[in-house]
Amino acid sequence: MRSMCTSPTKQKGAALLVGLILLLILTVLGVASLNDTVVQNKMSGAMQDTNAALQAADSAVREAEAFIDGLTTLAGFVDNNGLYTEGKAPDPYDAATWTGTVSAVAPGTHGQSTKPRYFIELMGDVQENNSNTSVNIQTYSHESGAGQLKGFRIVGRATGASGVAQRIVESYYVRRF
Repeated sequence: MRSMCTSPTKQKGAALLVGLILLLILTVLGVASLNDTVVQNKMSGAMQDTNAALQAADSAVREAEAFIDGLTTLAGFVDNNGLYTEGKAPDPYDAATWTGTVSAVAPGTHGQSTKPRYFIELMGDVQENNSNTSVNIQTYSHESGAGQLKGFRIVGRATGASGVAQRIVESYYVRRF
């Protein structure tokens, strides 16, 4: 009787080799896509942190505008405590500007590692009809009363929740005194 079985010595194992190569390729693709996901999560977190810092810096500027609206006199501009005369304002990019009494503390919002801060620089008189200093003065017209327009430079700074993201916002504000 003749046997129909093939001898094991004639098999080369090609199917096993192809299967292992395919498994290796799939593993490499999986690890690469996992790394992409990690990078995307980091980018998303950094963007949220940056956005929170920008919103907080903007709220510091709005707080400074509200402070200016509440002023009855400009006597408080003594080059300290966040109130400066023209040309005496600190460097907004110097870290020391945002500590101590150099700048004022604005009410914080959620999601910041430190409270937002701002300083105001009194820029002097502003002419209403001067195209070089053109500003939009809402609710003021020739009927709104006498008084000199005073210009202010407001600089606000805030950080995000991580303390790494930092945003500085500068605004110009005009009010009639």
